[in-house]
Amino acid sequence: MAAISARTQNNLDKQGFGNLDDDAKSCYAWPLRFTPGVGTVLIVVGLTLQSPTFLGIGAIVPLSGALFPRGMILDLVYNLGIRHLFHGPALPPTPTPRRFSYLLSTVLITGSALSFSYGLSALGIILGGAVAIGGTILTTTHWCLGSWIYRLFFRHSAAR
Repeated sequence: MAAISARTQNNLDKQGFGNLDDDAKSCYAWPLRFTPGVGTVLIVVGLTLQSPTFLGIGAIVPLSGALFPRGMILDLVYNLGIRHLFHGPALPPTPTPRRFSYLLSTVLITGSALSFSYGLSALGIILGGAVAIGGTILTTTHWCLGSWIYRLFFRHSAAR
């Protein structure tokens, strides 16, 4: 099993994956990049098209992750299909801090879609762009702004 850096381990812990041992974290480090990576690409496409419909429908993706720890649409795509192509492990359930991040993304993407719908393109780009930047950072480093915000506001429940 390939070792992962202490920074990656810490970032996964902050997302709520602290209950996984080092071997499990090492095993999941790459697969856990799939969901934010694909989600970020979809957001960038929606922003490029400035499509309220595409972004509005796209907001369902993080909403599914916020509501269903084992049922996020992109996690299901990975677990039921993609992982078999690469002989990867099934993704674990999404922990609460990461689900909170998905809820924030849902709100921002919905705001972006509404902004484009009302002709407020600059606001739409700012709101959607914030999610795209956050998704890029999450995909490349496993550091999650939404999980950080969750821990800031819900420090006691995050420590459990």
